[in-house]
Amino acid sequence: MLGQGSWPGYSTRTLKKGTAKILTCCIAGTEQGTFEDLADHWQHLIDGCSEPTFFDSPTWQKAWWSEYGANSELKLLAVRSDSGDIKMIAPLMVNGSVISFLGGTDLVDYHDFLSADRSGSGSLEAIVRAVDEMPGVESIKLQSIPGNSATITRFREFAEKFGWNVEIKQEDVAPRLELPTSWDAYLGGLRKKDRHELRRKLRRLEAAGEIRQIELSRPGDIEVAMDDFMVLYRMSTTGKAEFMTPDRERFFRTVAVAMADECTTRLVFLEINGEKVAASLTFVCRNVRYLYNSGYNPARSSLSVGLLNHALTIKRSIEEGLRVFDFMRGNEAYKYHLGGVDRAVFALTATRQTGAQT
Repeated sequence: MLGQGSWPGYSTRTLKKGTAKILTCCIAGTEQGTFEDLADHWQHLIDGCSEPTFFDSPTWQKAWWSEYGANSELKLLAVRSDSGDIKMIAPLMVNGSVISFLGGTDLVDYHDFLSADRSGSGSLEAIVRAVDEMPGVESIKLQSIPGNSATITRFREFAEKFGWNVEIKQEDVAPRLELPTSWDAYLGGLRKKDRHELRRKLRRLEAAGEIRQIELSRPGDIEVAMDDFMVLYRMSTTGKAEFMTPDRERFFRTVAVAMADECTTRLVFLEINGEKVAASLTFVCRNVRYLYNSGYNPARSSLSVGLLNHALTIKRSIEEGLRVFDFMRGNEAYKYHLGGVDRAVFALTATRQTGAQT
Protein backbone atom coordinates (compact mmCIF):
# COMPACT_ATOMS: atom_id res chain seq x y z
CA MET A 1 0.00 0.00 0.00
CA LEU A 2 1.28 3.46 -0.83
CA GLY A 3 2.23 5.61 2.11
CA GLN A 4 4.49 3.23 3.98
CA GLY A 5 7.68 5.06 4.81
CA SER A 6 6.18 8.29 3.49
CA TRP A 7 7.35 11.83 4.17
CA PRO A 8 5.15 14.69 5.43
CA GLY A 9 3.01 16.18 2.67
CA TYR A 10 2.81 19.81 1.75
CA SER A 11 0.85 22.06 -0.57
CA THR A 12 1.26 25.43 -2.19
CA ARG A 13 -0.30 26.99 0.91
CA THR A 14 2.68 26.04 3.09
CA LEU A 15 5.30 27.64 0.87
CA LYS A 16 6.80 31.02 1.50
CA LYS A 17 5.40 33.95 -0.40
CA GLY A 18 6.67 34.07 -3.96
CA THR A 19 7.46 30.36 -4.33
CA ALA A 20 4.00 29.01 -5.17
CA LYS A 21 4.23 30.32 -8.73
CA ILE A 22 6.78 27.65 -9.65
CA LEU A 23 4.37 24.81 -8.89
CA THR A 24 2.21 23.41 -11.68
CA CYS A 25 -0.33 21.82 -9.31
CA CYS A 26 -1.13 21.47 -5.63
CA ILE A 27 1.03 18.68 -4.25
CA ALA A 28 -0.44 16.68 -1.38
CA GLY A 29 2.68 14.71 -0.53
CA THR A 30 5.44 12.30 -1.47
CA GLU A 31 5.02 8.62 -0.69
CA GLN A 32 7.18 5.54 -0.90
CA GLY A 33 5.74 2.59 -2.83
CA THR A 34 6.64 -0.75 -4.39
CA PHE A 35 6.74 -1.95 -7.97
CA GLU A 36 3.48 -3.77 -7.38
CA ASP A 37 1.38 -0.99 -5.89
CA LEU A 38 2.72 1.59 -8.36
CA ALA A 39 2.22 -0.58 -11.46
CA ASP A 40 -0.98 1.03 -12.77
CA HIS A 41 0.19 4.56 -11.98
CA TRP A 42 3.54 3.81 -13.62
CA GLN A 43 1.93 2.72 -16.87
CA HIS A 44 -0.41 5.72 -16.81
CA LEU A 45 2.56 8.09 -16.58
CA ILE A 46 4.37 6.28 -19.39
CA ASP A 47 1.28 6.60 -21.58
CA GLY A 48 1.27 10.35 -20.92
CA CYS A 49 4.98 10.94 -21.64
CA SER A 50 5.92 12.54 -24.94
CA GLU A 51 8.95 10.28 -25.43
CA PRO A 52 9.35 7.54 -22.83
CA THR A 53 12.26 5.15 -23.30
CA PHE A 54 12.28 1.41 -22.68
CA PHE A 55 14.41 2.14 -19.60
CA ASP A 56 11.30 3.76 -18.07
CA SER A 57 9.39 0.50 -18.14
CA PRO A 58 8.77 -1.04 -14.69
CA THR A 59 9.65 -4.37 -16.31
CA TRP A 60 13.15 -3.08 -17.06
CA GLN A 61 13.51 -1.44 -13.65
CA LYS A 62 12.35 -4.56 -11.79
CA ALA A 63 14.75 -6.75 -13.78
CA TRP A 64 17.69 -4.50 -12.98
CA TRP A 65 16.76 -4.29 -9.32
CA SER A 66 16.38 -8.07 -9.07
CA GLU A 67 19.86 -8.61 -10.49
CA TYR A 68 21.81 -5.76 -8.94
CA GLY A 69 19.87 -4.24 -6.04
CA ALA A 70 20.96 -6.52 -3.22
CA ASN A 71 23.35 -4.02 -1.63
CA SER A 72 21.04 -1.00 -1.87
CA GLU A 73 17.74 0.17 -0.40
CA LEU A 74 14.90 0.68 -2.87
CA LYS A 75 13.28 4.13 -2.84
CA LEU A 76 10.38 4.30 -5.29
CA LEU A 77 8.98 7.75 -4.57
CA ALA A 78 5.56 8.80 -5.82
CA VAL A 79 4.30 12.38 -5.78
CA ARG A 80 0.55 12.68 -5.31
CA SER A 81 -1.56 15.74 -6.07
CA ASP A 82 -4.39 17.08 -3.92
CA SER A 83 -6.82 15.36 -6.30
CA GLY A 84 -5.21 12.00 -5.52
CA ASP A 85 -3.43 11.49 -8.86
CA ILE A 86 0.17 10.28 -8.99
CA LYS A 87 2.03 13.07 -10.81
CA MET A 88 5.57 11.70 -10.76
CA ILE A 89 7.46 8.51 -9.94
CA ALA A 90 11.13 8.65 -8.99
CA PRO A 91 12.85 5.23 -9.24
CA LEU A 92 15.69 5.72 -6.78
CA MET A 93 17.93 3.68 -4.50
CA VAL A 94 20.17 4.43 -1.54
CA ASN A 95 23.61 2.89 -1.20
CA GLY A 96 25.40 4.09 1.92
CA SER A 97 25.03 7.85 1.98
CA VAL A 98 24.33 8.18 -1.77
CA ILE A 99 20.94 8.25 -3.46
CA SER A 100 20.76 7.66 -7.21
CA PHE A 101 18.62 6.36 -10.05
CA LEU A 102 18.22 2.59 -10.42
CA GLY A 103 20.85 1.28 -12.80
CA GLY A 104 24.42 2.29 -13.60
CA THR A 105 25.81 3.71 -16.83
CA ASP A 106 27.07 0.28 -17.87
CA LEU A 107 23.54 -0.95 -18.58
CA VAL A 108 21.30 2.12 -18.66
CA ASP A 109 21.83 4.88 -21.22
CA TYR A 110 19.05 7.25 -20.11
CA HIS A 111 17.62 8.08 -16.70
CA ASP A 112 14.93 10.52 -15.61
CA PHE A 113 11.95 10.95 -13.35
CA LEU A 114 8.72 9.65 -14.82
CA SER A 115 6.10 12.33 -15.33
CA ALA A 116 3.48 13.23 -17.91
CA ASP A 117 4.21 16.91 -17.16
CA ARG A 118 7.34 17.89 -19.08
CA SER A 119 8.39 20.54 -16.55
CA GLY A 120 7.05 18.76 -13.46
CA SER A 121 8.13 21.68 -11.29
CA GLY A 122 5.94 21.00 -8.26
CA SER A 123 6.64 17.28 -8.36
CA LEU A 124 10.40 17.78 -8.66
CA GLU A 125 10.40 20.08 -5.65
CA ALA A 126 8.48 17.44 -3.71
CA ILE A 127 11.10 14.82 -4.63
CA VAL A 128 13.95 17.10 -3.55
CA ARG A 129 12.17 17.83 -0.27
CA ALA A 130 11.71 14.10 0.37
CA VAL A 131 15.38 13.38 -0.31
CA ASP A 132 16.43 16.34 1.82
CA GLU A 133 14.53 14.83 4.75
CA MET A 134 16.16 11.38 4.43
CA PRO A 135 18.52 10.78 7.37
CA GLY A 136 22.00 9.73 6.33
CA VAL A 137 21.76 10.78 2.68
CA GLU A 138 24.66 13.13 1.99
CA SER A 139 24.96 12.92 -1.80
CA ILE A 140 22.61 12.80 -4.78
CA LYS A 141 23.98 11.32 -8.02
CA LEU A 142 21.68 11.47 -11.01
CA GLN A 143 23.40 10.11 -14.10
CA SER A 144 22.53 9.82 -17.79
CA ILE A 145 19.92 12.58 -17.99
CA PRO A 146 19.08 13.44 -21.64
CA GLY A 147 19.98 16.99 -22.63
CA ASN A 148 16.38 17.93 -23.41
CA SER A 149 15.14 17.04 -19.91
CA ALA A 150 13.84 19.78 -17.63
CA THR A 151 15.29 17.79 -14.72
CA ILE A 152 18.75 19.20 -15.39
CA THR A 153 17.85 22.79 -14.54
CA ARG A 154 14.77 22.26 -12.35
CA PHE A 155 16.31 19.73 -9.99
CA ARG A 156 19.33 21.96 -9.56
CA GLU A 157 17.10 24.92 -8.78
CA PHE A 158 15.23 23.08 -6.05
CA ALA A 159 18.28 21.32 -4.61
CA GLU A 160 20.06 24.66 -4.21
CA LYS A 161 16.91 26.08 -2.63
CA PHE A 162 17.15 23.36 0.04
CA GLY A 163 20.81 24.14 0.64
CA TRP A 164 22.60 21.53 -1.49
CA ASN A 165 25.73 22.22 -3.54
CA VAL A 166 25.04 21.13 -7.11
CA GLU A 167 27.37 20.34 -10.01
CA ILE A 168 26.25 19.45 -13.54
CA LYS A 169 28.61 17.95 -16.10
CA GLN A 170 28.21 16.55 -19.57
CA GLU A 171 28.63 12.82 -19.16
CA ASP A 172 28.54 11.62 -22.75
CA VAL A 173 26.88 12.03 -26.13
CA ALA A 174 24.09 9.91 -27.57
CA PRO A 175 23.80 10.33 -31.36
CA ARG A 176 20.33 9.93 -32.89
CA LEU A 177 18.79 10.24 -36.31
CA GLU A 178 15.49 11.85 -37.27
CA LEU A 179 14.07 9.44 -39.83
CA PRO A 180 12.66 10.73 -43.13
CA THR A 181 9.74 9.10 -44.92
CA SER A 182 11.78 7.10 -47.45
CA TRP A 183 15.09 5.29 -47.86
CA ASP A 184 16.02 7.52 -50.78
CA ALA A 185 15.43 10.60 -48.63
CA TYR A 186 17.62 9.07 -45.92
CA LEU A 187 20.46 8.44 -48.36
CA GLY A 188 20.06 11.94 -49.75
CA GLY A 189 20.46 13.39 -46.26
CA LEU A 190 23.83 11.75 -45.64
CA ARG A 191 27.09 13.53 -46.32
CA LYS A 192 28.25 12.88 -49.88
CA LYS A 193 31.19 10.71 -48.85
CA ASP A 194 29.08 8.68 -46.37
CA ARG A 195 26.35 8.18 -48.97
CA HIS A 196 28.87 6.97 -51.56
CA GLU A 197 30.52 4.61 -49.06
CA LEU A 198 27.23 3.15 -47.86
CA ARG A 199 26.07 2.42 -51.40
CA ARG A 200 29.43 0.86 -52.26
CA LYS A 201 29.37 -1.35 -49.17
CA LEU A 202 25.82 -2.46 -49.85
CA ARG A 203 26.74 -3.47 -53.41
CA ARG A 204 29.73 -5.43 -52.13
CA LEU A 205 27.59 -7.18 -49.54
CA GLU A 206 25.00 -8.14 -52.14
CA ALA A 207 27.75 -9.65 -54.27
CA ALA A 208 28.92 -11.85 -51.38
CA GLY A 209 25.99 -14.27 -51.61
CA GLU A 210 22.40 -14.63 -50.44
CA ILE A 211 21.74 -11.78 -48.00
CA ARG A 212 18.93 -11.88 -45.48
CA GLN A 213 18.08 -9.76 -42.46
CA ILE A 214 15.89 -11.40 -39.83
CA GLU A 215 14.02 -9.52 -37.11
CA LEU A 216 12.66 -11.46 -34.14
CA SER A 217 10.06 -10.05 -31.76
CA ARG A 218 8.30 -13.02 -30.14
CA PRO A 219 9.53 -13.95 -26.64
CA GLY A 220 10.14 -17.63 -27.45
CA ASP A 221 12.13 -16.84 -30.60
CA ILE A 222 14.21 -14.25 -28.80
CA GLU A 223 14.94 -16.55 -25.88
CA VAL A 224 16.43 -19.15 -28.23
CA ALA A 225 18.25 -16.67 -30.50
CA MET A 226 20.00 -14.90 -27.62
CA ASP A 227 22.57 -17.71 -27.78
CA ASP A 228 23.60 -16.56 -31.26
CA PHE A 229 23.56 -12.93 -30.15
CA MET A 230 25.92 -13.67 -27.27
CA VAL A 231 28.36 -15.49 -29.56
CA LEU A 232 28.49 -12.59 -32.02
CA TYR A 233 28.66 -10.00 -29.25
CA ARG A 234 31.58 -11.63 -27.48
CA MET A 235 33.59 -12.28 -30.65
CA SER A 236 33.29 -8.64 -31.80
CA THR A 237 36.03 -7.17 -29.62
CA THR A 238 38.04 -8.05 -26.55
CA GLY A 239 36.34 -5.22 -24.70
CA LYS A 240 32.88 -6.62 -25.40
CA ALA A 241 33.94 -10.10 -24.37
CA GLU A 242 35.20 -8.72 -21.06
CA PHE A 243 32.07 -6.62 -20.58
CA MET A 244 29.68 -9.56 -20.98
CA THR A 245 30.16 -11.09 -17.54
CA PRO A 246 27.82 -13.92 -16.43
CA ASP A 247 25.60 -11.51 -14.48
CA ARG A 248 25.31 -9.13 -17.43
CA GLU A 249 24.51 -12.00 -19.77
CA ARG A 250 21.79 -13.12 -17.38
CA PHE A 251 20.39 -9.59 -17.29
CA PHE A 252 20.49 -9.20 -21.09
CA ARG A 253 18.60 -12.45 -21.55
CA THR A 254 16.04 -11.55 -18.89
CA VAL A 255 15.18 -8.10 -20.21
CA ALA A 256 15.21 -9.14 -23.87
CA VAL A 257 12.53 -11.77 -23.24
CA ALA A 258 10.58 -9.76 -20.64
CA MET A 259 10.41 -6.69 -22.87
CA ALA A 260 9.35 -8.88 -25.80
CA ASP A 261 6.26 -9.71 -23.76
CA GLU A 262 5.50 -5.98 -24.02
CA CYS A 263 6.13 -6.04 -27.80
CA THR A 264 9.21 -3.86 -27.37
CA THR A 265 12.23 -6.08 -28.14
CA ARG A 266 13.57 -6.43 -31.69
CA LEU A 267 16.48 -8.86 -32.10
CA VAL A 268 17.98 -8.42 -35.57
CA PHE A 269 20.42 -10.69 -37.42
CA LEU A 270 22.22 -10.27 -40.75
CA GLU A 271 22.88 -13.50 -42.62
CA ILE A 272 25.14 -14.32 -45.56
CA ASN A 273 24.31 -17.65 -47.18
CA GLY A 274 22.50 -18.71 -44.02
CA GLU A 275 25.36 -17.78 -41.67
CA LYS A 276 24.62 -15.19 -38.98
CA VAL A 277 27.36 -12.57 -39.29
CA ALA A 278 25.98 -9.61 -37.31
CA ALA A 279 23.35 -9.01 -34.64
CA SER A 280 21.73 -6.12 -32.81
CA LEU A 281 19.51 -5.97 -29.75
CA THR A 282 17.12 -3.07 -30.24
CA PHE A 283 13.98 -1.83 -28.53
CA VAL A 284 11.08 0.07 -30.11
CA CYS A 285 9.23 2.49 -27.90
CA ARG A 286 6.80 5.22 -29.03
CA ASN A 287 8.03 5.43 -32.65
CA VAL A 288 11.70 5.39 -31.63
CA ARG A 289 14.05 2.47 -32.23
CA TYR A 290 16.89 2.26 -29.72
CA LEU A 291 20.08 0.45 -30.71
CA TYR A 292 21.00 -1.02 -27.33
CA ASN A 293 23.85 -3.38 -28.18
CA SER A 294 25.29 -5.25 -31.11
CA GLY A 295 27.95 -7.69 -32.29
CA TYR A 296 29.45 -9.14 -35.47
CA ASN A 297 31.84 -11.76 -36.76
CA PRO A 298 35.29 -10.14 -37.23
CA ALA A 299 36.07 -12.66 -39.95
CA ARG A 300 33.44 -10.81 -42.04
CA SER A 301 34.63 -7.31 -41.17
CA SER A 302 35.84 -6.73 -44.74
CA LEU A 303 32.17 -6.66 -45.71
CA SER A 304 31.31 -4.11 -42.99
CA VAL A 305 28.60 -6.44 -41.73
CA GLY A 306 28.14 -4.64 -38.41
CA LEU A 307 27.57 -1.23 -39.97
CA LEU A 308 25.38 -2.63 -42.75
CA ASN A 309 23.19 -4.50 -40.29
CA HIS A 310 22.51 -1.12 -38.66
CA ALA A 311 21.92 0.53 -42.04
CA LEU A 312 19.39 -2.11 -43.02
CA THR A 313 17.72 -1.74 -39.62
CA ILE A 314 17.41 1.98 -40.30
CA LYS A 315 15.79 1.10 -43.63
CA ARG A 316 13.40 -1.26 -41.87
CA SER A 317 12.57 1.45 -39.31
CA ILE A 318 11.76 3.95 -42.06
CA GLU A 319 9.48 1.42 -43.73
CA GLU A 320 7.70 0.84 -40.41
CA GLY A 321 7.05 4.59 -40.08
CA LEU A 322 9.26 5.11 -37.03
CA ARG A 323 10.42 8.68 -36.54
CA VAL A 324 13.76 8.34 -34.72
CA PHE A 325 16.67 5.90 -34.75
CA ASP A 326 18.61 6.35 -31.50
CA PHE A 327 22.19 5.05 -31.59
CA MET A 328 22.40 5.67 -27.83
CA ARG A 329 25.39 6.75 -25.79
CA GLY A 330 28.92 6.68 -27.19
CA ASN A 331 30.68 8.48 -30.04
CA GLU A 332 31.64 5.51 -32.21
CA ALA A 333 32.44 6.61 -35.76
CA TYR A 334 29.85 4.40 -37.49
CA LYS A 335 27.02 6.32 -35.83
CA TYR A 336 28.05 9.51 -37.62
CA HIS A 337 28.68 7.74 -40.93
CA LEU A 338 25.03 6.63 -40.74
CA GLY A 339 23.77 10.14 -40.04
CA GLY A 340 23.70 10.32 -36.26
CA VAL A 341 23.60 13.76 -34.62
CA ASP A 342 24.84 14.22 -31.07
CA ARG A 343 22.52 14.77 -28.14
CA ALA A 344 24.30 15.47 -24.86
CA VAL A 345 23.75 13.37 -21.75
CA PHE A 346 24.36 14.96 -18.36
CA ALA A 347 25.16 13.93 -14.79
CA LEU A 348 23.97 15.93 -11.78
CA THR A 349 25.71 15.61 -8.42
CA ALA A 350 24.48 17.34 -5.27
CA THR A 351 26.05 17.30 -1.81
CA ARG A 352 24.79 18.66 1.48
CA GLN A 353 26.42 21.84 2.69
CA THR A 354 28.61 21.45 5.76
CA GLY A 355 26.52 21.59 8.89
CA ALA A 356 23.29 20.63 7.14
CA GLN A 357 21.02 17.74 8.25
CA THR A 358 22.68 14.34 8.47
